[in-house]
Amino acid sequence: MNRKQFTTSDVTIAVLNYNGMSKIPDLFDSLKTLKQPAAEILFVDDGSTDSSTTWVGVTYPEVRIITLPENTGILNHVRNKALGAAKTDLVLIVDNDVMLLPDTIEEALTGLNELPDAVVCLTRAVYEGQTDKIYQDGQILHYVGASPNLNRDKLICEVDREPRLSIGWGVQLINRVKTEQVGWFNENYFLGWGDDGEFNHKLNMAGLKCYHIPASVVVHKRHQSSKRYFSAVTNRWRFLLEMYAFKTLILTAPALLLYEVFLILFLIMKGSIKEYFKGMSHCFKNISSILHERKKIQQRRVVPDRDIIGCGEIFVYTDEFTSPVIVVGYKIMNMLFSVYWKVISKIL
Repeated sequence: MNRKQFTTSDVTIAVLNYNGMSKIPDLFDSLKTLKQPAAEILFVDDGSTDSSTTWVGVTYPEVRIITLPENTGILNHVRNKALGAAKTDLVLIVDNDVMLLPDTIEEALTGLNELPDAVVCLTRAVYEGQTDKIYQDGQILHYVGASPNLNRDKLICEVDREPRLSIGWGVQLINRVKTEQVGWFNENYFLGWGDDGEFNHKLNMAGLKCYHIPASVVVHKRHQSSKRYFSAVTNRWRFLLEMYAFKTLILTAPALLLYEVFLILFLIMKGSIKEYFKGMSHCFKNISSILHERKKIQQRRVVPDRDIIGCGEIFVYTDEFTSPVIVVGYKIMNMLFSVYWKVISKIL
């Protein structure tokens, strides 16, 4: 039986916003350039205190606005609000700091219609002002629970355009009907590493595939990144404990412990070691909810860890390299993890 072929009339664009008045005019201008309009545009606001919601209501009265009464700070809650409110099968969730190209949706739809078992398609992002340079290009999961530095800052002409299984980043075309059976975004994750990737990874584990589509491109407004050490620590351990099979946890344990040593030393040098202990404490306090979620995820598993995790140079923002000691430690860490992966990948 041939599966349904989706078109733009099956797509809702859901713009997620918090105090985005400086960004959303460019985003909405880009929506007017789309080759084919989506069925609807949703604007889901997380209790903004600026004029962004009012501006959208006045300037684009056709947009359906959903306003949370106060700021939750939980982006996954806002994402789930968008998925639940949409009237179409497909939802393109969009952060407020990007701009779409005219064919962004069509290219993502091609992936969703043609790739085996596809339920989510993730876009490529390029830099504003340098649209031939990659900001985000889809990720695999590094086996220590981190993101490899895949194609960041490379030119588009230097990399391939082939779709591949991927996890994590905020602009995704989602089949909300098929993904609901596994569960949408986990609202126990804080904004930071893994908050979107957990959604994609648990789908990939269940055989519902999430693909990176290099031909589907958005332009990202470059801004200073926030250093979310607490959420990175908390999310990472929640992710590992929920997603990894026991065998994987045992085999990767030496590398996981080594990563903790490097992380602790790094945070000490940054004067942020309190964030580490705060994050670990939060995980211990919430271990029952983690184990409850783990049981549900593992029961749906049809894909082994060895097929959806890997290795590679771990991504770190360049402005973190503030000391020669950090640079040397980073190189040593990646070398050790690469060697150990060659050993355990054969028996995982």
